[in-house]
Amino acid sequence: MIIVNFEVNQEVNFFGRIDQVNASSYDSYACNVTCEDQDKVIVRIPENDEVSLNKIYYFETIAVNFKDRIHLQASKYEPISTMELPEVIKVRLMHAFYEYAPFDVTEARKFIETKIANLQAADIKKITETIYQKFQVDFYLYPAATKFHHAYISGLAYHTFSMLKLAEGFINVYPFLNEDLIYAGIILHDVTKIIEFDSYEGSEYTVKGRLIGHITLGSYEIALAARDLGLESSEAALMLEHIVLSHHYYGNFGSPKKPNTAEALVIHFIDDIDSKVCVLGEELNKIKIGDFTTSISILDKERYYKHKFSK
Repeated sequence: MIIVNFEVNQEVNFFGRIDQVNASSYDSYACNVTCEDQDKVIVRIPENDEVSLNKIYYFETIAVNFKDRIHLQASKYEPISTMELPEVIKVRLMHAFYEYAPFDVTEARKFIETKIANLQAADIKKITETIYQKFQVDFYLYPAATKFHHAYISGLAYHTFSMLKLAEGFINVYPFLNEDLIYAGIILHDVTKIIEFDSYEGSEYTVKGRLIGHITLGSYEIALAARDLGLESSEAALMLEHIVLSHHYYGNFGSPKKPNTAEALVIHFIDDIDSKVCVLGEELNKIKIGDFTTSISILDKERYYKHKFSK
């Protein structure tokens, strides 16, 4: 645990989130940092060094007297996004500093990987495995959005996990659907949000994310994997690319094509259902029975009533 009353020359090493950077006339900047145990400290870094707000860093510091106050002078500071940390430590830090998806990530990983292992069509399985293996480390940490829906740590995996469970019902009711395309398409439809966002904590859009976006990036990853596997002319690659390109349905939401296969249409519906109903549930959890939610932008700015039968 980080303590507040430091002694001068005391060495203090810890994980912390940078909340604010204050420039000064001195040769260093004072950073307001929240520690893992939620204590607040001031860390000094060299002037003009670049750090990112709302990101978690690992700090190695020594306590110094600065204008009759104890500050921590950093000798080393590194964003955890560039560190090779065990997943258990990353998960612990995410829980300490950010809102986290309300699910068991270990259960979700097992469920998703079982879906991939059970794919029957060889070409679909090869493409899906290749892309999943490329992104799997970050897949369980990144959000699904910066706002609107699943905009928290592990939101991407939670969204995917929820969609796969919803898809099971559609497949059982509509047997003409190809379950390999449904499951693979769901797993791949948002995977390049890992490229679209700059990190999994305090995420912002990258330049590539703003100029290209996850839909086009996802289509490219499928084409790239298919080429490397010798499947660039395969029906599997074509169907998976179409699913990714069309899953937002409308051009003003990023999709250059509307769904023109049954599987692409169903994935669009499932994606839309999960993104909206998840947000509705979160808003209902904030209010008491007998009240209305605030206006929900993702649901046409409507307000929803929490009735006495609500769970």
